Amino acid sequence: APFVPPAPGGPPPPRRTGPAHRPVRTASPPVSRGLKEPEVAEETVEEAAECVVPEEQSETQKLMVQVKAAGPAGVLSYALWELGFWTLSVPVCVFGYREVTGHWPDFGDAEDQKKLAGEAFAFVNFARFAVPLRIGLALGTTPWIKENVMDRFFPADEVVECVEPPQEE
Repeated sequence: APFVPPAPGGPPPPRRTGPAHRPVRTASPPVSRGLKEPEVAEETVEEAAECVVPEEQSETQKLMVQVKAAGPAGVLSYALWELGFWTLSVPVCVFGYREVTGHWPDFGDAEDQKKLAGEAFAFVNFARFAVPLRIGLALGTTPWIKENVMDRFFPADEVVECVEPPQEE
């Protein structure tokens, strides 16, 4: 919309709320033996702001980045801890149900289904709460996994460097 000056003594014009149009400098590739001056492109601030600042990561996400950064040994270590957690915790939950109710779960009984749903809800919250613990255990055992599993069973390929023989003149 074109600029309209305010009327004397009247209210100020409404503020513009859309994206501001202004020249935005864009990087251009270097030219051999010198740099070319950056080009000026007509873009809106909204278009130029495609690079969005990432949201703050949770502690779990930060720890998972460390697991991935540890490479295959970190991922294997985490997978083994997860496997151990779920392999151990599901039978514990089933036996805990039996000890509390005095009988094995009957999936056909509505009352047992309600009890199982309550136990599953509590267990899933515990499992989510224990994720940082499992990641920490994985990070702590990554060096051992690397040394005793990865290096032993999946050795890195040796790099062979070729050396040119000296030339006789």
